[in-house]
This record gives sequence, C-alpha cells and structure tokens, in this order.
Amino acid sequence: MVDAIALLLVTSAAGVPGYADATALPRLFIAACLDGQAKLPPGSAEPVGFGALPSDIRESLGNPMSQQIWRLNGPGHAFLYLLDYAPDRNANRRICGVGSDELNYRAAADAVEMRVTGAVYPKSTGSIQWTDPEGGFRAFVTRAGKFRVLQVNWLNDAERAAAIRTYGPITP
Repeated sequence: MVDAIALLLVTSAAGVPGYADATALPRLFIAACLDGQAKLPPGSAEPVGFGALPSDIRESLGNPMSQQIWRLNGPGHAFLYLLDYAPDRNANRRICGVGSDELNYRAAADAVEMRVTGAVYPKSTGSIQWTDPEGGFRAFVTRAGKFRVLQVNWLNDAERAAAIRTYGPITP
C-alpha cells in the first residue's frame, strides 16, 4: 500500500518525464499513486492547496483531513493529488489521482489497465474501473466535466474483505 507519495524533483529527466505533453500523465499516475514515488524535473510541478483543484474534480472528493496537491506545469491544466480522510469503517481512507483537461482518455485507460491487470482489453464504456482486492484498491478512469481523471481509492478494511470474498484471489 502506498503510505505517502514521495514527489522528488530531480535535475535529470530520469524517472517520469516532464510534462511538455499529456502523454506522460498515465506514467505519473502509476508512479505516484500505485508505486508511491514520482520523480519530476525541476519546475514541472508546484504545490497548491485543495481549493486550486478545479471544481469538476474537487466536488467528488469530499472533505479530506489532509492533502498534498501539485499543479503540473505543461499545456492545459493538470493536477496530482493525494488526499487522506479521517478513519471511517465505511469510507475510503486515501485517494490519489491525476486530473487533466489534456489527457487522452483511451491511452490513459490502456496504461492503467496494463499496470493493474497485465493486459489491455477492448473497452466500450465511458468510465472504467479495476478492483484489486489483494492490493487493497479500486483504480478508475473517468470524466469530471472537461477533465479526465485517473484515480485510485484505497479500500478500507471492510471494503477489502468484501472484495476478496466477491472476487477471490486474483491470479495472473
């Protein structure tokens, strides 16, 4: 489980590339939200407050107890966010996501699906969701107004137990 994002600003382009275009955003999401560490070139992100998130994204996120949010520099509007919520048996305890008005929806869905399931399958729906009971998360790609959002919601203990009962162990 990702306990925190280590957002490292580095002087080389090692790790996740800069954000001259939105094609790197799915890799940033995977690095930050699923792997827990993203390396960004200097000047490619700046910390901002929760209110800086566009209302289309913010309105579905509730009232986090703490937040780390970065505006990503590049074309359009893009954000990386890590939100923690008060412990609650019935709610997600952590949400991590990337939202952008320039993100290619299909390419983003394919990148996340490859990382989560190991394969890419044909898609015909608008929002796409993957549940990994053993990993303890639900990842999805969806639209929020003019933004496309890649997000992972970490399951609480009750949700994780229910998902394991429903889906059983996932074997590749």
